[in-house]
Amino acid sequence: MSTGTLGLIGAGRLASALVQGWVAADPACAQRIVATDRVDGVAEALAGRFGIATAPDPAAVAAASDLVILLVKPQDIADAAAAVGAALRDGACVASAAAGVELAQIRAALGTDAPLARFMPNIPVAVRGGVSAVCGDAAAVERLAPWLERVGSAVPMDESMFDAATAISGSGPGLYAYVVEQFEAAALALGFEAEAARRLAVDTFAGTGRYLAETGETAAELRERVTSPGGTTAAGLAQLEAHGLGAAVAAAAVAARDRGRELREGAA
Repeated sequence: MSTGTLGLIGAGRLASALVQGWVAADPACAQRIVATDRVDGVAEALAGRFGIATAPDPAAVAAASDLVILLVKPQDIADAAAAVGAALRDGACVASAAAGVELAQIRAALGTDAPLARFMPNIPVAVRGGVSAVCGDAAAVERLAPWLERVGSAVPMDESMFDAATAISGSGPGLYAYVVEQFEAAALALGFEAEAARRLAVDTFAGTGRYLAETGETAAELRERVTSPGGTTAAGLAQLEAHGLGAAVAAAAVAARDRGRELREGAA
């Protein structure tokens, strides 16, 4: 992991998920993290859980950090960025996870030409299984990447693809959880007790995802390999196709992407 110091502006749910993952990966990194939050007691609660430091305000965090991450709500990004920009140390970088706030807007609020990145993580970062879309200046991306890779993977892309990334990785955990929920309900309908139904559904999906990630086998290859002609998997797949699962997933992705665009344009 990066040996630099990390400052967090905002210590809410996303900050908590990230810090949980970082500390699980390397407990010693807590000594290099400092956080602040506009709500009294929030940063202190995070510090109490994970042993990180706190600072009274964004300027104090910026003055102590090699990489400053803005984890505030979109409507608060301008004020937070301005406070950070005025106090950045030489050579420091800035990154933002504010949904829908583009690099140009953040740059204008910072009022400095410090290297800047934008990223969008998802909630599995808490268990080191997240994926983050990332874009921006090379120096900032390079400094941010080791932190993101300790809690999952970082996927570089053009900023124009961030709305699409929201649909797949940002909204993905919620959509994926809905599918798991339906498999759990199906297990209950087949006669399993609640705990057995949950374990069968959750562990099957978790194990399959891990298998695909670790083997490099594609989803299509795995599906084909475990589907014997006339077998049980073939019977189940036929029903998923008949009920339009593929079309439903595609429609969900488009709807999530388009809603992200609407929210971004409405906040502009």
